[in-house]
Amino acid sequence: MELHDLAEHHLVSAAAAASIGVDPTGLHRLVKAGAIRRVIRGWYAVRVPGAQRAPWEGEDAFETARLQHRLLTIALLRSFEGRVVASHQSALVLHGLPLWQADLGTAHVCRTTTNHTRHRPSAVIHPPVPTAPVKTSEGFFTVPLSDAIVQVGLYPADEPRRRTPMDGLIAAEFALHHDLLTHEALQRAVEQHARHPGIPAVRALLHHADGRHESPGETRLAHTMRQLGYAFTPQAPLPGGRGYRGDFLLDEDPVVVEFDGLGKYALATSTADAGSAAAYRQNLAAEKRREEDVLRRSAHEFVRFTWAEVGNLALVRDRIDAAVARARLRRPA
Repeated sequence: MELHDLAEHHLVSAAAAASIGVDPTGLHRLVKAGAIRRVIRGWYAVRVPGAQRAPWEGEDAFETARLQHRLLTIALLRSFEGRVVASHQSALVLHGLPLWQADLGTAHVCRTTTNHTRHRPSAVIHPPVPTAPVKTSEGFFTVPLSDAIVQVGLYPADEPRRRTPMDGLIAAEFALHHDLLTHEALQRAVEQHARHPGIPAVRALLHHADGRHESPGETRLAHTMRQLGYAFTPQAPLPGGRGYRGDFLLDEDPVVVEFDGLGKYALATSTADAGSAAAYRQNLAAEKRREEDVLRRSAHEFVRFTWAEVGNLALVRDRIDAAVARARLRRPA
């Protein structure tokens, strides 16, 4: 029997390794060889022979960080044997919710009994929350999603500049859009943390969560547009008679604002594989035809923003204002 035969969720304990004759010296040798990776004291992630990637390696830096955070969180849950549940961004990662700026180098868990906070390397152990834990699809216990969404914007309590309330909004939009969360549960979680000094900022952001934004990029762009004072309708139907929708339609002018998530151009088509150059060309051409179809039937203007652009308030304002000016010029007298 090999280590990978003992692994559950790609993790094995030092005690389990010892049961098949792999002592600490053997574990150290396997770490140096890249066959396993130490996650926390007494727990290791195991590379499956023949796998394209190790379980701690993603396609990019962000996916790698999520995978490593997931392993760290699961190792903590298993090492505490039911005395803690995942919380904050750790719960959101286990449930598969998107994040943006949250610190993935530190795992967060809440105790299920004793009311103490403890910091240890790569982990923060918080007091219990009053709500009952829930299970992920894989059987891991976490605080309810509503609590985790609020928590992620409140930590650390004594360092406001390090808080990431926008991650809570991104996760809330995703959860609402996929019917994983109700507005009532989210509101209860906000009120449950009413005494926290950071709750005003979290409450103000989560007030806008309605589940109509289909990606983190759309959520960020909507936040920027609200900051700039634009009134808009998300997922607005457009002319063309083919079920076209725009990410955002300005309420006062026929301007469609779109988040250009480049990943959509990599989707497979009827004649091209996902990620291929042909798929990019065909999806880009289809998007262009959609715009031209709408333009032929109306006086709408389109403006697009990429992930790198949505946080640039000056750029967003200038580009939208230019589109508004063009739309007004096209209006019949």
